[in-house]
Amino acid sequence: MSLSPANKRRGGARDAGADDVLCYMDQASFVGLRALGRGPALQVTWLYPHAIDEAAVAQFSERLAQGLLGRLLQRSPLPWGRHRWVANPVPGPVAWFSDPLPHEFLPKSRRKLLDLPVDPERGPGWRLAVQALEGGGCALTMLVSHTIADMQATSQAIADAVAGRRIDYGFPAPSWRWSPVRLARDSVESLRALPGVSRAVVALARRSRKGRARSNSGPRSRDGLEPAVDVPLVQVVIDAGACQQRASDLGVASNTLIMAFVARLAFRMGRVDPSGRVKLVLPVSDRHSGDRRGNALRSITVMADPDTCRNDPRALQRDLKAALASLIRNGDDLSPLFPLIPYVPLWLARRLEREALGADLPVGCSLIGELPLDVNCPCGEALLLQISLLERYTASQLNRLGGVLFIPSYRVGERLFMTVSGYVPDRVTTCARLAPFVRDALADMCICGTVS
Repeated sequence: MSLSPANKRRGGARDAGADDVLCYMDQASFVGLRALGRGPALQVTWLYPHAIDEAAVAQFSERLAQGLLGRLLQRSPLPWGRHRWVANPVPGPVAWFSDPLPHEFLPKSRRKLLDLPVDPERGPGWRLAVQALEGGGCALTMLVSHTIADMQATSQAIADAVAGRRIDYGFPAPSWRWSPVRLARDSVESLRALPGVSRAVVALARRSRKGRARSNSGPRSRDGLEPAVDVPLVQVVIDAGACQQRASDLGVASNTLIMAFVARLAFRMGRVDPSGRVKLVLPVSDRHSGDRRGNALRSITVMADPDTCRNDPRALQRDLKAALASLIRNGDDLSPLFPLIPYVPLWLARRLEREALGADLPVGCSLIGELPLDVNCPCGEALLLQISLLERYTASQLNRLGGVLFIPSYRVGERLFMTVSGYVPDRVTTCARLAPFVRDALADMCICGTVS
């Protein structure tokens, strides 16, 4: 079910450089984190009907630290240098919340998780938390800095840890940042990158001429003083076979049916452009075997007509295929600019926030696909698996962005999951307000699912 382009592609060549050097996407992720003072973390939550053994949690944590997640980034001594991955085989502390919480209040516990430090440079880059539930159950949550790993990398790291596979990715030990060897290596890397930087300057000049009328993202001076806003979260569970049958009845793939649902949900929440269309932004995995990148991703954008999606989603499927084919042939719009990332000052990164996210109220949808069954068994088989993004937003930030809407979709066994994270200022600010929109959008596409 995951979107993945063919290996043969243009405009998306792998970064040149040493294996421990961050790829441009990971460098961009880190620059954005430091510039904005916030960054997304992957939140993976497993529900258990019983308490889980502390020793089992500790073993899972230690195994995770021996794989791809067992790393942090170390800054280059050069202001324009690209950072490097270094080994960090010591897991972060497990947070235990022992006061039992009712099941229905579990989404609100995300506020607690926002206060747990997860940082790709200072560490820990990822961590575990356990929340006791009324009736003797518990929720095990894993937070991963998105700079450290995307969902494909995280799911593989979880599966390796559960199966007890120890894979040596060869990350070097941390070194003195200002060592002559480090200075020499980073200087060589910078010289090797110069041709790409020159091409990026030309590409940026062309874009600037086309988009000179765009405004900046507005003031942000008080953001750091405001409390975090709780972005509502609703989970949908669907029978995968029934979803496939409904998609077949409409003459489309199940991925297209999911995207049509997302378009209808965005329409009902008022997240449309002036022409009434929905801007769907889909990450596309570019990960290969043994890949050490944190974010092996590119993206495609499709403008969807919500009325057409409801009546005949085949047009949406044609647009999705055309966008993916264009990505394979021509690459995406932002990749040619990535060699400039090490040279971008933080103040400029803040001004470019809106352009990086895209205008016209973008709607994120990640088609993760089928996960290995081991992913649902970190400490024995779980009843439910929930995947979402967790990011610390203030009310001012959400107002500037016009709210947020992000839906990852993934399959475990015979169940298809969608986790809807959505916020509309002054309109959709709680789970109770979000859930009816989700149910109505499911009904629009005649999809039967459990919403909780």
